[in-house]
Amino acid sequence: MSKRLFAAVVATMAVIPPAAADFASGWDAYLKQDYETARREWRPLAEQGDPKAQYAIGIVYAKGHGVEQDYAEAVKWFTSAAKQGNASARFLLGYMYAMGQGVSRDPVKAYVWYTLAADGGHASAAQARDKLADKMSADQIAAAQAIVAARLKKAD
Repeated sequence: MSKRLFAAVVATMAVIPPAAADFASGWDAYLKQDYETARREWRPLAEQGDPKAQYAIGIVYAKGHGVEQDYAEAVKWFTSAAKQGNASARFLLGYMYAMGQGVSRDPVKAYVWYTLAADGGHASAAQARDKLADKMSADQIAAAQAIVAARLKKAD
């Protein structure tokens, strides 16, 4: 795992509020590096649609904690959480599209996810988006902004 992805993961894991008892048990296990127990606690929640658990399972796969590292599987779980508004999952999807981890590198999609993460309150997302935009064409930025506008309009 790249140092930048690791830093992004550590920063976003710190903001997970342990709400449900099973989630909290998974979080406690994760902090103790008992990744098998964490995954066992989170997986049923994630499969039932809990965005915090989906995000956490994505982290497990992105970092290869207790499983073989699998960026594509991480993207799957981050996408599920992101579609429910999880700003941290949106941020990491932006990163993964920007870097081409588990998906084809796509600056337009990266820009979209970073923007949605920023809109959701993620502290680092706007800066990451703006840094990415420095490497994008005006047409790519316009396309990304149109996608964001459509998604935000659809959400209203």
